[in-house]
Amino acid sequence: MNGKVSMRGDEKPVRASDWLVRLHDAPGDAGLRERFDAWLAADPDHQRDWAEISRTYRLMGQVLPAPAAAPARKAELHSLRPRRRMRMAVAGLALAAGLGAIAVLPGQLRSGLADQSTGSAETRQVALADGSRMDLAPRSAADVEIDATGRRIRLIQGRAYFEVATDPARPFVVSAGPATVTVRGTGFEVAETDTGLEVAVRHGRVEVAAGGASRLLEAGDRLTIRTNGDIMEDRSRADEVAAWTSGQLIARDRPVAEVVAALRPYAAQVIVLSDDDLARQPLTGIYDLRRPRAALDAIAAAQGARVVEITPWILLLSKKI
Repeated sequence: MNGKVSMRGDEKPVRASDWLVRLHDAPGDAGLRERFDAWLAADPDHQRDWAEISRTYRLMGQVLPAPAAAPARKAELHSLRPRRRMRMAVAGLALAAGLGAIAVLPGQLRSGLADQSTGSAETRQVALADGSRMDLAPRSAADVEIDATGRRIRLIQGRAYFEVATDPARPFVVSAGPATVTVRGTGFEVAETDTGLEVAVRHGRVEVAAGGASRLLEAGDRLTIRTNGDIMEDRSRADEVAAWTSGQLIARDRPVAEVVAALRPYAAQVIVLSDDDLARQPLTGIYDLRRPRAALDAIAAAQGARVVEITPWILLLSKKI
C-alpha cells in the first residue's frame, strides 16, 4: 500500500493510524510501546485521535492496543493480527457501512455491461443520436436506445441529467427503479440514492409514473420515491437542479448523512460517518465537488465535527471528543 500506512521500520510514526499499523507489525517490541506511550502523553490531540481510532476499530470487532502498557493488556497486544488482516478488517467496516468506494463490485458488474458508465470521481457528458444530451454523475450507468420508433433510456445506477431535444413524435422515456419518466422536450434529473429514487425538473415538464399513478412535475418540482414505497413531493430553486453538472453540491436543510452520501462518489477515499446524531443534523451550504476533501472538512466545521484520517484510504467524520 502507498502512504504512511506502509512505513519502513526506521520511520517514526506521527499519527494514530501510523501507530496502529506499527503496533500491529511489532506487538512484542517493548521499546516501541514505550515510545507510543510517550507520544500519547505528549498532546491531548494525540489522545483524542487514538480514542477515535479505538472506537472505530472496535466497531470492526478487533482488539486494539491499550493506551498504556499494562500487564493485563499485553495478551491483547500479542493477539493483534498482522497488517494485512487489519486492512481487511478496515475494508470490512466500509463494506458494512454500505460505502460505495469499497463495496462497488455489484455496481461495477452492472455498469460494465451498460452502454454508458462512469467510475469514481468521473463525470461524462454524452451527446445522444437525437440531439439530446445526457450527463452522468460519478458511479453511474445507463443503457440508451434511440431509433425511429422511440427514445428510451434505462438508468441502471447513480445519477443522470438530461437536456431533451423536442420531438413530438418520439417521447423521451427514462426508466429507473420503480418509476418511468416521460418527456418531449425539457431538462430534468433522475437519481438513485440511498433513500430511494429522485426526479427533479430544471425546466419544462415531465410525467412520472410510479405505483400505479402518475404525476406531472414542472420546473423546481422534486419527487422522491422512498425505498419503503412512500412518495414525497417538494420544491427547490429550478436553477439548483443537478448543480453537480457545474461541480457544486448544494444542501438546503438536508441531513448530514444525505450530503455525505452525495459527496462520496467524488472522493478517492472511503468516507465513514460514525455518529447517528451527527448523521441526522440539518446542513445548509454549497460545496465544491472538485475538492471533496475540502468539502468534507467544511461539512465538519459547520457541524462542530472533525475529519480523522484512519488510513490513507478511509476518512472518518465524527463529533469532536
